[in-house]
Amino acid sequence: NAYLPLVRVALESDDTSKGCAAAIQVLALRRSAIDRAAALRLLPPGIPVSAVARPFLIPALVDSESQVRRLTVVSALLRARYLRLKEQLTSAQLKAQSNLQVVPQLQSLNLGDSPLHSTKPFRARSSSSNSNAALPEVWIVKHFFARHLVIQARVTNQAALSEKAGRTLTDICFVVAESSEDEAIQPLLQVPIAVLPSGMTGSTWCVLSASPGRMESSTAQLTCELRYTVSGQGDIMALNPQQGAMMGRTFVEELQDLEVHASHFQ
Repeated sequence: NAYLPLVRVALESDDTSKGCAAAIQVLALRRSAIDRAAALRLLPPGIPVSAVARPFLIPALVDSESQVRRLTVVSALLRARYLRLKEQLTSAQLKAQSNLQVVPQLQSLNLGDSPLHSTKPFRARSSSSNSNAALPEVWIVKHFFARHLVIQARVTNQAALSEKAGRTLTDICFVVAESSEDEAIQPLLQVPIAVLPSGMTGSTWCVLSASPGRMESSTAQLTCELRYTVSGQGDIMALNPQQGAMMGRTFVEELQDLEVHASHFQ
């Protein structure tokens, strides 16, 4: 530290009393820039605490406390900014994944410029009779191509509307578990949602290869599921142990069957 030599020089004075007074004055004037612990170790052991307390120790403690408060505020502001940027990034990623023409995994299949037919969005209801409002809300859009069926599941994390506010869903995947025309319509690719914070909506995709000419009937029945993992912050689990027991668990929600008509591929 640049000011420690000044303290040493002052203490080497022939007049011990004046030397100590000069050293304490250096400490008082440069308390914010000097190594306080090292400076105190330079002082003779015979100096009373009262001689150092008012000009140096007390102001130094006040400065330290003020600095701690400032750093605490700065830390909170930086964390708030980080969370805001993280939320904006997640929102942008979810928006990009909701576009059929943008998703890289779908582009690699060379499906074509646009689907032959797309259904209007309809709500996929759970096949369970005891479903509750905390479960994700799912809306389905079926996009028909000549050789493929692309199912878009728009999933909304409704946790903000329930007692489980603050939970995050991860690895959300719409799955066709079974097809009544298993030789004509087969699952080919799934594009999950990596992260879905509470209150947000994202799209997960399920691509099926289709051979309409091989269908034994004009309509195929698809058994569908929504698979997802519930996660959350540790402080939420600490505040609510019962809720915390659900964190990190994977759920499989059975949805109503979907109908696929052979005529939609033409």
